[in-house]
Amino acid sequence: MTNLTLGNLLINFGHGSKVEKAAVLRANDHMKVYMDLTCFDPSEFYQEHPNLCGSFSALFCNETKKIEVHLKERNPGFNRKMEELGFTLIETSVVSCGFVFPRTIVQIINEAYYALGDKVAEREDINRAMKFGVNYPVGPFEWSEGKEQVVKTLLDELYKKTGDKRYLACPLLDT
Repeated sequence: MTNLTLGNLLINFGHGSKVEKAAVLRANDHMKVYMDLTCFDPSEFYQEHPNLCGSFSALFCNETKKIEVHLKERNPGFNRKMEELGFTLIETSVVSCGFVFPRTIVQIINEAYYALGDKVAEREDINRAMKFGVNYPVGPFEWSEGKEQVVKTLLDELYKKTGDKRYLACPLLDT
């Protein structure tokens, strides 16, 4: 995880466990914190950490760097810094585990891993099918490259929260 400090404002980027994210919030309880909570339900963190002023979802952004953001408290410094970093903030009023885009993309990635495991097609074939068949900017394996643990964490959180079997992570995500 990476922290960016601007006066009394802290922006926390990257993947971490719930425990690690909570530790950042506790260690910086004197600061206004905006945190990447792609893999978790921000409402749980808002309840326990009044210094959490906003949450965002940057772990699956592509070259356009559009990210969902939920602002409990507006801060021009946060917006300005995120824009300087090249992010376009798409504000959402509803806060939920995985936001919208990551929650959707991890299911597509998960299904791609299941298809690979079932020998429906090879990685390259699945990537190509999604790029040319449904006009995705990248294929599911390209999207998840180096982010398999993030995908698994979000799927596990969604399964714990909902009990819905569609969120059971493909065993290939562990390899």
